[in-house]
Amino acid sequence: MPTDQPLISVIIPCYNYAAYIRDAIDSVRAQTYQNWEMLLVDDGSKDNTAAIAKEYTALDARVSYHYQANQGLSAARNTGLSLARGEYVQLLDADDYIAPEKLALHLQTLLDQPKTALVFGDTYNFKHSDIVAERTQVQLHLQMAPMSGPGQPRALHMAHDNIFLPGNPVFRKSLANQIGKFSEQLFSLEDWHFWYRGVLLGAAYVYDNRPGTEFYARTHGNNMSGNRYKMWKYKIHARELLIEQIQNQLATKAATSLELPPLLAKHLVLLYEEQARFNLLFGSVGQGVVNTVRYFLKGDKPGHIWYDSAYWLKERLLGRNKISA
Repeated sequence: MPTDQPLISVIIPCYNYAAYIRDAIDSVRAQTYQNWEMLLVDDGSKDNTAAIAKEYTALDARVSYHYQANQGLSAARNTGLSLARGEYVQLLDADDYIAPEKLALHLQTLLDQPKTALVFGDTYNFKHSDIVAERTQVQLHLQMAPMSGPGQPRALHMAHDNIFLPGNPVFRKSLANQIGKFSEQLFSLEDWHFWYRGVLLGAAYVYDNRPGTEFYARTHGNNMSGNRYKMWKYKIHARELLIEQIQNQLATKAATSLELPPLLAKHLVLLYEEQARFNLLFGSVGQGVVNTVRYFLKGDKPGHIWYDSAYWLKERLLGRNKISA
């Protein structure tokens, strides 16, 4: 491999995903760009993940296997980042895979744009039984549309939610060094919390969805996205952590290109809305009403919050608020 080709570290955290992990590993080994290392971080799997991983370490010297006691997805990603030797990083969950040209195309974007910290493309969902690495899958459109660049507009845009999934980007290792670790307090939305901390640092993210950059996300019964209680709970926690960070940056007068007071106001309003929804369906109805009033007084859609609140109360009365483990 020519020495002028930078190393990309592909981090694959895995926990009891032996049924899926071969597809993730094989998609990396099939990349047109070949100067990569693969770190398989086994977060205490009880299935035959280790045996499959060791097959690949024997087959390909670029693949390494690292076992740790179960600590959660964030801890596994943090282990991978601490071990990564590459100048660039691709995260890939063990049940997903990437298109063959993804590393080559996204790396070239980063090389062409030295001020860009991260580049991301589109996500396509596929069912567990349907593995075809072509654009014949169902494109996933997240709540928030893709958006490029640094600055205030993107910070306000991403305040609502993620604009990409963990397997979408290739990013500079220096960005991760600046952001720090994935929060190990969060068991969902940890990626949004991580990337948004980069936004607060002024990092530039670029959307590049050329054919060949696709990320394929598997849908199956074990996806966290199907657990409404956990998703909402950790979204609130992630937002509270971000609010705390913004408040700290304001208190310390940390240098930033962003206007932090409007960002703080935006996050507080969104927190009231999310707390209203969560409490009215799962928690204290009284607190949910308080959250609703707070949003009504501060939010940009005051009339809409009453409609939403009535809907979640109706769902609660109909018994549609069972808490999944």
